[in-house]
Amino acid sequence: MPKFNGVTLTPDSIQKTRQWFADNAQACIDEVASGAVRVNDPESYFEWRRKQIADSLAGRSDHTFTFLQHAHYLQTGECVALLG
Repeated sequence: MPKFNGVTLTPDSIQKTRQWFADNAQACIDEVASGAVRVNDPESYFEWRRKQIADSLAGRSDHTFTFLQHAHYLQTGECVALLG
């Protein structure tokens, strides 16, 4: 299991973090699709975000600082600053 800030991250925290990033990307798609937010090329944007969803759920971003930081937060409730 990966560690972050001295904490071993649980499989549950990792899965919840993957889902959080996938849900966030879907929310970005939804706000453009609804017209609440405008982008220059919606179809390319949707494709990019759909790839983010697939990559998130497949664990392809588990190694990134952002992922580990968020998993740590979900597991502990503690937000570790990037530049502490």
